[in-house]
Amino acid sequence: MKHIFRLTSSLFLLTSYLLLLTSCEYKDLCYDHSHMTSVNVQFLWPKSEQTMVKGMTTLFYPAEQLSAEPVRYDFSGRDGGTARLTSGQYQVIAYNNDTETILYRGTSATGTLEAYTRQSSIEEGTQLTRAGMPRAAGTEEEPVILEPDPLWAASHKLLNLTSDGDSTVQMRTIPRVFLVNITITHVPNLQYTGQFGGALSGLAASVMMESGELSDEPATQAFTAQVVGDSTLEMRFHTFGHCPRRSQGNVHKHVLTIYAILADGTKWYYTMDVSEQMHDPAKNPEIHYDPDNPETLEITYDIDIDLDDLPVPKPIVNGGGFQPTIDGWQGVEIPVDM
Repeated sequence: MKHIFRLTSSLFLLTSYLLLLTSCEYKDLCYDHSHMTSVNVQFLWPKSEQTMVKGMTTLFYPAEQLSAEPVRYDFSGRDGGTARLTSGQYQVIAYNNDTETILYRGTSATGTLEAYTRQSSIEEGTQLTRAGMPRAAGTEEEPVILEPDPLWAASHKLLNLTSDGDSTVQMRTIPRVFLVNITITHVPNLQYTGQFGGALSGLAASVMMESGELSDEPATQAFTAQVVGDSTLEMRFHTFGHCPRRSQGNVHKHVLTIYAILADGTKWYYTMDVSEQMHDPAKNPEIHYDPDNPETLEITYDIDIDLDDLPVPKPIVNGGGFQPTIDGWQGVEIPVDM
């Protein structure tokens, strides 16, 4: 009987040990990665655009878990790359990550992701380093913002990933920042003027990355100016845009201010209303895109403002030239002929 009992006990222990091993193997299946899948992300750029971005950040937001953090992939270059994700549905948004001035808020969803820049000053933007530089009348309450870096966005409404095989998603990039070109010709006495700068009011302070919608409240941007030749001033800077919902009649006034410091130390600023040129359809950025025919994407990337004549006086040299009557900044309002 003792031998039978020992045999029965041994069989019981062996059976229990085998069951324990089986249980461990079952738990190991929880770490199986068969539910992961690969997605090949491809960015499509306008044929006319040769921008060479250094990298693209891509955010995958789980569509069925609205409060979940997005899965982030940083791809080198402008073409894209491969991401490994859990099977499911995702909303996707991407942007170039080689910017220094761009900040983001509303990062909880693709529809709320907003790009903006920090507040700045006329002095910082013009690099004239003169405290107390005047503002154009009516623009004093507008915040001055830092110039944004070139920015591109791409999005995909709903990406469905299954474990059946690898997927490919193509996303077309669209500019979220535009370039403003300002040219003023026939400017006298440039040989006597060492420093120029400028500011433009009524610009957008931010942009929604997915929709391209601009912020409602206007802002001012300040920038440097370059002397070209004997009598021309040129200014180039980036902006998020201006006048949100312009097609619905929502427009802002745009005042250009030019600051000049002459060789004798006198300081002048000139204001002119350039709203008509800013609102001219021929001088505004437009995006034409047919989703059913992606190759039709056309982009007008620049905003051009052309002006003529800026009455810069000849400074006082050996007792000659224009004698200012008051100290500080001298203001001149200039009517703009279209």
